[in-house]
Amino acid sequence: MQRSQGRYPTPKPKSASGALTRRRASLPGLRASEVEDQGLFVTVIKKALFGLAGFILSGLILVTFACFIAYSSADPGSLITPIATAILLISSFIGGFITAKLVHESPLLCGIVCGAMCTVSMLILSLCFTGAQSSHYTFFQGLLLHAFAILFSILGAYAGNFKRKPNPRKRRFGN
Repeated sequence: MQRSQGRYPTPKPKSASGALTRRRASLPGLRASEVEDQGLFVTVIKKALFGLAGFILSGLILVTFACFIAYSSADPGSLITPIATAILLISSFIGGFITAKLVHESPLLCGIVCGAMCTVSMLILSLCFTGAQSSHYTFFQGLLLHAFAILFSILGAYAGNFKRKPNPRKRRFGN
């Protein structure tokens, strides 16, 4: 007879047909066979599309709040650049966080893939609006800004993959 890890035995996951599934305990969102069959990189790219959707959605929500903040000030034009930079970095963080929460493995890969997808989507979107607004950044400042967007996506992925380890010296009552 095997000993269970906790006080009560944990039930084994079953599929709809009643057969046991191959699911890792550390990966509640992914089946082990999905990662093995497709490979980690393909799985990360598929899940990074949800991170990209989270990046776009959080960007739209933050832009809405930023409009209220900017127009309530005396000079809204002076706040456009810092608010846009903050929105870019926060949205990149959220996109990396969502990707890492869905994949549960390799936060560095999740952050790089999601950050690269966000940067490419911004590049494609910027091609549509070339003459509408002149950039406040030089070429190298723009490159640095996109590098920081990828960095914040990696930080968001590490934050999404962070698991707190219980303190072994902490006394628990009742055991």
